[in-house]
Amino acid sequence: MAYETEEEQIEAIRRWWQENGRSVIAGVVIAIAGVVGWQQWQAWQERQALSAASQYDTLAARISADRPDDALKTAEALRADSSGSPYAAMGSLRLGRYFADRGEYGAAAEQLRWVLDNVDMQALQQVARLRLAQVLEADGQREAALEVLKPVPEGAFAARFHELTGDLLAAAGRREEASTAYQAALETSDLASQRRSYVELKLSDLGGTAPGETS
Repeated sequence: MAYETEEEQIEAIRRWWQENGRSVIAGVVIAIAGVVGWQQWQAWQERQALSAASQYDTLAARISADRPDDALKTAEALRADSSGSPYAAMGSLRLGRYFADRGEYGAAAEQLRWVLDNVDMQALQQVARLRLAQVLEADGQREAALEVLKPVPEGAFAARFHELTGDLLAAAGRREEASTAYQAALETSDLASQRRSYVELKLSDLGGTAPGETS
């Protein structure tokens, strides 16, 4: 399934975790079930998940209330208590976007780099890379932003990586390289139809043609 935005991708991950997270963890810890006791472990894991979800909701509320200091403290507590939970990663992503919207690019980058350094879930890592590149570009660090986008991952995020690379190259006046990046985005199979139209327009503005078209 193709998603139009990163927010849709994160929401899909959150829903999946709510539906499947317990069974995933169960598979990892089944070997120690005989020592700890499966029922005790299950109860503990459920308490941890509920606590992480509650902290994430508190973080979201403090961001909505525009309380950056309190939001940061909540994110730090969430990471300390549940660093292996997707809620910790999603909280850092959300706080990173909040700081970026406030123009606090250094603080935003710090949140996003935490995800890159501490989260194993590839989908969340790719979202963090995309957002970090946007933050670095907004902070005037275009070359650093381009480096963050390398290498382009395979799968659902490839199109967005190519497109953002094209955007940064176009902004730098590197039109030929930007056209190549946009063409690569259009050649992926996971580009949603509306997004494809946007990329085709960007490519057309540079004088390029979409794969399969004739000039």
